[in-house]
Amino acid sequence: MPTVYYCDMTMMSIPVLRLPASAVRLDQLPPSTCAVVRRIESEDEDVQRLKTLGICVGRRVELIKAGDPLIVRVFGSRLGLSAQLAARVWLEVCQPPSHCALKETPCD
Repeated sequence: MPTVYYCDMTMMSIPVLRLPASAVRLDQLPPSTCAVVRRIESEDEDVQRLKTLGICVGRRVELIKAGDPLIVRVFGSRLGLSAQLAARVWLEVCQPPSHCALKETPCD
């Protein structure tokens, strides 16, 4: 099993163990659904690739199109991700009425 990483503001990767009970993988998120990244299960190289794209723990994302590749919106930009890489990103879905109101943290 790959190591679980959390990308924080210091650009360091530190292990994280818990996930919310309602967590869902990015490749399983329904289209037009907003969620917050809670965990990335991957190796350092993939974590760095995701951080470069703006996808890290605490970041809000929206799935635009499911499939392979899938398309996600991050900070108003659309990104294409392979389903294999997206399967390593665990999310907590935003719940109405506070849809997309969860506080984000920067990837810096």
